[in-house]
Amino acid sequence: MARQIKRAKWGYALLLAAALVLFAAPGGAQIPGQSEKAQKIGKRLMCMCGCNQILVECNHVGCSVSTAMLKDLDARLARNEPEDLLIQSFVQQYGEKVLAAPPAKKFGLVAWVMPFFALLLGFFFIRVLLLRWRHQSPALAGMPGAGPEASPEMLARARREMDLEDELESPGPAARKD
Repeated sequence: MARQIKRAKWGYALLLAAALVLFAAPGGAQIPGQSEKAQKIGKRLMCMCGCNQILVECNHVGCSVSTAMLKDLDARLARNEPEDLLIQSFVQQYGEKVLAAPPAKKFGLVAWVMPFFALLLGFFFIRVLLLRWRHQSPALAGMPGAGPEASPEMLARARREMDLEDELESPGPAARKD
């Protein structure tokens, strides 16, 4: 029994180690010796192979597009091109879809503002809904006593009927055992 537990522990340990090697291995189209600045700029660009991934994180095996883009990025950085000019040249070459984050102007500004606007709009609708529920009439809410007003005659009749039912249900003096 102890051997089986020991084998199971080793099996789980090996499985965990294999998973760490497979999933924690740096994937992507990184070029050996790529500078930290190239990595930083590459995170602001998208790979244009159609994978919809960040340029430095493209994990297609043998992706020629990301490799070419990263080599171009390194070559431009070697020429000491300014970061903004470098990114603008990629935008001219591939279009604005190469940018990982939309620019904060024109339609891109809508992409930045819309999530916050939608969140505020949602909070507004929830508040209105809660206020309506709070001020809803008791008759619609199904609360006790929410029905139509009863006349004094109806209340007296109901009390007499309840008293009569109580008398019928209660055991008489002959049925009591003391």
